Amino acid sequence: MRRVGSRLFYRISRLKLTPPLELISDLKKQFNMSVLLITHNLGIVAEMTSRVFVMYAGQLVEESPCKELFEKPLHPYTEALLKSIPSLESKKGSKLYTIPGTVPNLLDPPSGCRFHPRCEFAKKICSEKVPSLTLQDNGRKVRCFLRGSEPEEVNTIEFAKSC
Repeated sequence: MRRVGSRLFYRISRLKLTPPLELISDLKKQFNMSVLLITHNLGIVAEMTSRVFVMYAGQLVEESPCKELFEKPLHPYTEALLKSIPSLESKKGSKLYTIPGTVPNLLDPPSGCRFHPRCEFAKKICSEKVPSLTLQDNGRKVRCFLRGSEPEEVNTIEFAKSC
C-alpha cells in the first residue's frame, strides 16, 4: 500500500474550524468529555479527534489514533479515502482520485469483505470470507486479510437468537 505521509495530516489539521465546531471543541475541553462525530470530512477528523473509527458499508474496517491513521492507513478503504483528498500541490487540471466501483447495496451486501469489489489489492479470499477485526502490534485494529486478519466465523443461528 502507498504511504500517505504525515504532511497530509498536518496540512489538513491546520484548517480553520467553523463556529459550531469551535463550540464543540470548547465544550469538550471545558467538561472533559468525549464527542462522537460521524463525518466524511477528513479535515474535521484531523482537527477534532484523537481516535478514529473508519466504517465501510456499515462495518468497522479500521480503528486508530488519528495521527497514525493519516500517516499510515492500514485498510485499503482508508488509504483510498486519503488519496481522494484534494491537494494544493496537485497540478492544474489533474483529476482527483476516485474509488472505483459503486457503494454496495446494504440489503444485499457482497460476500466476504464488503470492500473487495472496489479494492485494488483484493485476493480470492476477500470475496469468500469475512475478515475479522484484528489487533495490530501498535494497538490499532483493522479488518483486512492483507494485514493478517483471520476469517470471521459467524454462527447465524446464535446471531438470530440474540436479536
